[in-house]
Amino acid sequence: MTREQDSAVEFPKYSDEWYVDLYFRHGSVEEVLKAHDFSLPISVAQYHRKVKQFGVIKSAGRHSSLTEALYFFAQKALEPNIPLEKLYYSRMPLSFRTSIQSLHRVYRNTEQRIIQRQATALVLSPEGDNEQILVGDEKTENIKFGKKKGDTSVLMSFSGKNESNYQSVLRVLQQEFSTDLVRSGELKVNGSLASEIIPEDAQPFMYLDIMDVRVSVYHLELPHILCSLGECSSYKLGNHRFLHISDFEDRVIQFRQGMKEIAAGYANYLQRDPNFVPDIQLSFLNQQILAYQEV
Repeated sequence: MTREQDSAVEFPKYSDEWYVDLYFRHGSVEEVLKAHDFSLPISVAQYHRKVKQFGVIKSAGRHSSLTEALYFFAQKALEPNIPLEKLYYSRMPLSFRTSIQSLHRVYRNTEQRIIQRQATALVLSPEGDNEQILVGDEKTENIKFGKKKGDTSVLMSFSGKNESNYQSVLRVLQQEFSTDLVRSGELKVNGSLASEIIPEDAQPFMYLDIMDVRVSVYHLELPHILCSLGECSSYKLGNHRFLHISDFEDRVIQFRQGMKEIAAGYANYLQRDPNFVPDIQLSFLNQQILAYQEV
């Protein structure tokens, strides 16, 4: 059983833990302050320092919604001949916030195979069993953006362009595996578990292009102490569990875009030869977009 992060978890108001919890709940200092009408008794600079003191790797790439864009272009792939404007104005929910200009830019970048953003995905396996992969179910704002709540995904988030592999991987663990372990200090920067889970020479085993985002995919092993998943707590993913690599071919499970490609790439990685070199793969979504480019 996992102790998932939810509204029942409370911390003393205005305590350091309370501020850090709000940060993970909303995704950035600015969003926290906006949600509280800028009335919190803390300045922006103080808030950023507090988050840094907890060893949190700050969010990256929040200038547009990956969830919305993925949903939009998944619909475009289903109806390749429909113009972007018609799809946008007639099919998107009223709560859809990404502008048509931004979607045109993403579409153009995808056609030209231009990468604008970076992301990191983790294939996490229990120690000693590399055929099991940790997944969770999406639980934030999916219904609002037309994406079914409960879509299954490996752990994944945006990354900064000039950060280290360690920082990129740790951000994903902090946001999508366990915020509790961040507050306890074990998953903070240079924390004990962070050092145990993330190898000093961590390198991606594949790269996957989804729209104009290049996802670096890493394989890590979870130590036995975490394999019960009792420490899992995230505002982004719930129902953490392990799936066998073969389960990613299950047509009943609703996987997030790119997950089946990641599982297939990981299966190839497990069969690697001594001269294995990570390659760059196009997601099925990108392949469909490129196959039906607009004139």
